[in-house]
Amino acid sequence: NKSNYREFNPPGLPNFIKKLIKRFWMKQLICKLRSLERFIVLSHEDATEWTELNNVTVIHNPLSFIPESHSDCSRKQVIAVGRYMPQKGFDRLISAWKIVSQKHPDWILRIYGDGMREKLQKQIDTLDIGKTCILEHSVRNIIEKYCESSIFVLSSRFEGFGMVITEAMVCGVPPIAFACPCGPRDIIENNIDGILVKNGDVIGLADKICFLIENESVRKEMGIRARHNVERFKIENIALQWKNLFESVTN
Repeated sequence: NKSNYREFNPPGLPNFIKKLIKRFWMKQLICKLRSLERFIVLSHEDATEWTELNNVTVIHNPLSFIPESHSDCSRKQVIAVGRYMPQKGFDRLISAWKIVSQKHPDWILRIYGDGMREKLQKQIDTLDIGKTCILEHSVRNIIEKYCESSIFVLSSRFEGFGMVITEAMVCGVPPIAFACPCGPRDIIENNIDGILVKNGDVIGLADKICFLIENESVRKEMGIRARHNVERFKIENIALQWKNLFESVTN
């Protein structure tokens, strides 16, 4: 998304210098983007940020797979997926899970990813939730892990789109996501096929996780709707949008 298009943060430079460089770089980028026939972004939310351009078109990322089976949302397991880095906000999820685990100690949170593991593990150890909050390594067959879970959580500070949300949904797993820029609002219909939480509201995130844990029928119905509603991201639908775009440009 535009606000995080280029993270310019070299060590040693004063903040005002960083801001000046970033502003100059963005000005140069805008000039180049204006010369394009079309500039494609991944979400409507992102599109509204490029106010300097009149050639912006939204085409979402397609589903990366269609599973043969789906979750029945009955197992006492919550899943999160992504790189272990600050952008993904797993520190916020772990803080929320401390609250959840006090109410529901029989539920497990598994976070699949690789990267900056030590800091997150230290947080888990400090909060004394190591028995119910587990950092897993990346796996080849993530579909299987989605289908073993009953709730998916996205705790990111920002996203380009948030494909892990659509992956969970197509497996029939209802998502709970921070309404971060950009993507979750384009994907999730709040309280219909998933739940959106104000970005950064850790207590609110914990409350919504507890809500789905405590309401099995709502959880299962939301999972069914998620699986059906996410079909709009099937590759044949997204490919048609690209085909129409190319035809409009060439004509």
